[in-house]
Amino acid sequence: MNDRKISGMRLPVIFLTLTIMILSGSSAVPGVKGEAWAAEDAVSQFQKYTGQPQELKLPAKVSDVVLAGGGRYLLIQMGAAKQLAVFDVNQAKIIKTLPLLSDKVKIAAGAEKFIVIDSDQHIIERWSLTTFEREKVSQTPFSGILKAVGMGYASQGPFVVRFAEEEDYDAKTGCLLVDLETLAPVPNLTFRQRMGFPRNRETMRIRASAGGELFGISTVRRDRESHLWVLDGKKVNNYRSYNLEFIRPLPDASYVLTRYGLFTRELFYRGNERGKEAQYVATLHPAFYLEVPYFSRDKTGTSSGSDYFGILYLTETGQRIANLPLSPLNLEQDESKYGEPEFAPEFSLDKRLIYIPQADLLLTFPYTNDRMLMTPIQLQAELKKRGTDYLFISSLPPSHCQKGKTLEYSLQVESSSSQFEVELSAAPEGMKLIDSKKLRWEVPESFDDDEVFVVITVKAKGDQTEFQTFRLEVQDR
Repeated sequence: MNDRKISGMRLPVIFLTLTIMILSGSSAVPGVKGEAWAAEDAVSQFQKYTGQPQELKLPAKVSDVVLAGGGRYLLIQMGAAKQLAVFDVNQAKIIKTLPLLSDKVKIAAGAEKFIVIDSDQHIIERWSLTTFEREKVSQTPFSGILKAVGMGYASQGPFVVRFAEEEDYDAKTGCLLVDLETLAPVPNLTFRQRMGFPRNRETMRIRASAGGELFGISTVRRDRESHLWVLDGKKVNNYRSYNLEFIRPLPDASYVLTRYGLFTRELFYRGNERGKEAQYVATLHPAFYLEVPYFSRDKTGTSSGSDYFGILYLTETGQRIANLPLSPLNLEQDESKYGEPEFAPEFSLDKRLIYIPQADLLLTFPYTNDRMLMTPIQLQAELKKRGTDYLFISSLPPSHCQKGKTLEYSLQVESSSSQFEVELSAAPEGMKLIDSKKLRWEVPESFDDDEVFVVITVKAKGDQTEFQTFRLEVQDR
């Protein structure tokens, strides 16, 4: 068991954390269409948003939002209207509206496909994100009531479903890992630790890393057990803890966010000690995450928006680099409902604030559930204007390479200092850093290992240090 009490946890030294992360890796399940996040594809697919702040009125009330297509698309579910709107980030508009089976379906999406599940009719559909047509219809691989579903938005599956065995209030719940191609449970899986899920009465959530290597499985209750699934070959390592409230993996599966901040893949505390709880939201870039304080409200119980902001942190160093002005969310609730997860258990804050640094865009869904706000945020320009000291790597590393071919990765460093040093701290034999700007590796034809790990260290004035650590899957031709 891996039950962790929050009190008594201490911040590990940076190199110990890196070592832990390296040893844990981020493997997808082979043979079931799972694959590592193609970060280099994700960075190239986004276009910079150059427009003005906009408000997009939606045709019906929003009940859920799901990332898809590597983050290029937002699937906006309007349950009561039985509709699904497809929002294209690059075009900054809704490009398609699709019908849904009922007002109670649940949706999850990957890089090229998305699924729609109606547990009342025991039907699961698979749709294409290319043609936006239905490809396959099947019976659900479970007989109970669907409680939650999750999939990596840049993955080829698999996805996780969480269901109750019966409609009874106290019915036990279970989880399945489902193959995206067959829509059947992944066979012959081994679970490292016992599964202990709450009963049907709880509202449940599943959040995944972009590539589907990690799945955070939790409820809205702080006193309930949360689980983190780490897919490793044909084995699912299950880490669990109490009082975390939510587990939100970063897109590259390096860390997860909880109500206490940043944690490792083994649910050890990794963040900076700040002595408070907050909402923590992953961005679509693994170098950053957002802390959203529990904000003050006026006498009407409504957030004014003037003092409502998100604090942007660098993941590896914990440096606070910016306050992002957040559009008013129009949160209206009495004191007994002050905890946001209790107020909106399914359509929670992490789905209402979607920050895409690669596109210079923040998307906000207010609690009125009737519109989406588009806010341009040019991070580098803001940092320079404010005179903030900063150092981070904005380029996204590759996820794989091929034997007998040359790997090249152009490094992009953003720094307030004109002078900085870049070094290759850990790498396979033969990998070189050229002019501190380009990583090059002539991958040997006879390379034995299936994966390698790379650590890049950047140092600037004022003892500023930034790391980029990533795993490379070494593939045959």
